[in-house]
Amino acid sequence: MEARCLYFTVHSASNLINVRKFGEMKVYAKVSIAGNSERTEPDLVNKINPEWNKTFRFIVPEINIIQAQGKISVKIELFCQRSLSDDKYVAEVNLSLDSQCPKSCNTCLVDISGSNYKSSSFGTLMYSSVLGEKLIVVDSSPSKDYTNKVNIAQIGATVLGAVVTGAAAAFGGN
Repeated sequence: MEARCLYFTVHSASNLINVRKFGEMKVYAKVSIAGNSERTEPDLVNKINPEWNKTFRFIVPEINIIQAQGKISVKIELFCQRSLSDDKYVAEVNLSLDSQCPKSCNTCLVDISGSNYKSSSFGTLMYSSVLGEKLIVVDSSPSKDYTNKVNIAQIGATVLGAVVTGAAAAFGGN
């Protein structure tokens, strides 16, 4: 199976609508790519202008990219963390990254679906992404279950990342 390693960084959001009646906004971002989700820690300081600068690594099967005609779907949901009840939905961003553009750094509008607000768009979100070259993952199992294959690809990417980091450290980071 072929797959690609996608490094996706959620930098910050700005000018979000305050969804709290009481208390401070503590916003975190949940990033979903290729059926996997990761989340940032909530920003406890910057309220409606949260900053995370958090990078996630996702393994994206090449077949997913081919089926989506060279695009990689990314969903970023923003939530306000609350202590006494469920976290509150703030907004979301749906992206379609082009696999032909291996690096990107963008600012996009944040949407709020099903809102009572006058506008469905407010605030901005800054993100960047780096799409790696194809990795070939060998799995001799006859299973059509891609979950196992993605897990194998993640292990391979972790090993590769450790080798690259060790090599960079050995050569002084150059």
